[in-house]
Amino acid sequence: MSVKIGVPRGMYFYKFYPFTKRFLTELGTEVVPSPPTNKEILDMGSRYCIDDACLPVKVYHGHAEYLKDKVDYLLIPRLTSIVPKEYICPKFGGLPEMVKYSVSELPKLIDVEVNMYKNRRDLINSILKVGSMFTKNPYRIKRAADKAAREQKIYDNSLLKGELPCKYIDGTDVTKSNSGPLVGIATHSYLLYDNFINMNLLEKLSNRGIRFLLPEMLEKKVIEEKCQILEKRMFWSSSKDLIGSALYMMENKKIDGILMLTSFGCGIDSLSIDLIQRLGRKKYHKPFMVMTLDEHTGDANFNTRLEAFLDLIDRRQAN
Repeated sequence: MSVKIGVPRGMYFYKFYPFTKRFLTELGTEVVPSPPTNKEILDMGSRYCIDDACLPVKVYHGHAEYLKDKVDYLLIPRLTSIVPKEYICPKFGGLPEMVKYSVSELPKLIDVEVNMYKNRRDLINSILKVGSMFTKNPYRIKRAADKAAREQKIYDNSLLKGELPCKYIDGTDVTKSNSGPLVGIATHSYLLYDNFINMNLLEKLSNRGIRFLLPEMLEKKVIEEKCQILEKRMFWSSSKDLIGSALYMMENKKIDGILMLTSFGCGIDSLSIDLIQRLGRKKYHKPFMVMTLDEHTGDANFNTRLEAFLDLIDRRQAN
């Protein structure tokens, strides 16, 4: 019987799951992702996580709690840096400890560190470290990593062309509109693709005939180019992606409005969104709304704000 490895469906799940699944599967293990977020998972996360954590971290705790009795290992990598000379949010690096001391009776954790701040070789060492837990053959580990890298590239290209992660990962999809206003959505993948915590945002937009442009539909060089206007290199990768994609959406004349999703208590986002708003007021005049999510956000309140944003776009186009 193969070893079962649980992968919580939170944080950077929607960025790197194809690589994770292919790599571990090639090593002979069974990868068990937690199901899409639901009320039970969110409630468990809120119960076990510390109070002042942001919504995505609480959701992650709920997914870990859901998986703990169903797998032999739990994959919670310590993501310090995934881009040279840049860090991610500190909570990514602290996730293994946060989960370990908040959720009881966990299976063995795979908490390998991924730190590419100085160079990419640390990533290779991390892959070898995980692979050696399941095989002593380094060539098998390398073949698994090569196949996983190809799988990840196919996935990234599909998102670049407009596909959604749910289609690639779960075989489900959102029927996208081909007409109507075009809205740019600037946010992080763990908010954008978690349909429970964002109240089925993409489906609601599609049902209204709204088209949308997402950060994963932009090439990295475009985001890097837009961030060149900043006086200093961005310290945080997540901030750079948010700011670069938002500036592109502001400058693109085909985009009729910009919607930003953030989670309550996110310090990095609060600085990034303030910068985006100040830059936007100086040069661009498009409908712009920030939607803040936490575990107390109600569907009615969310829908009211979304309708107000869409009405603003309709009035602007009518005039």
